[in-house]
Amino acid sequence: MGREIDKELIIMLSTMTGFEPDEIKPEMNIVKDLGVDSLKVIEIATAIEQKYKVVVKENEMAKIQTVGQAIKLVEKLLKKKKT
Repeated sequence: MGREIDKELIIMLSTMTGFEPDEIKPEMNIVKDLGVDSLKVIEIATAIEQKYKVVVKENEMAKIQTVGQAIKLVEKLLKKKKT
């Protein structure tokens, strides 16, 4: 499941930031490298919730700094959803 989520989330971030998917790397900082502001972070969280049918708590999203951390959060939420 992991690689599929990586690709999906990178495509989602690409659409929302204007970067090409192959330019987005897991170690990139969402705010500094992709230019995402606080409003866009909320839009990303909402898009994740809609796509994966999970709930992203505000405090969880606030801790996310990198693309890789966002991917791990989605994986964690999906595992929690299955149990």
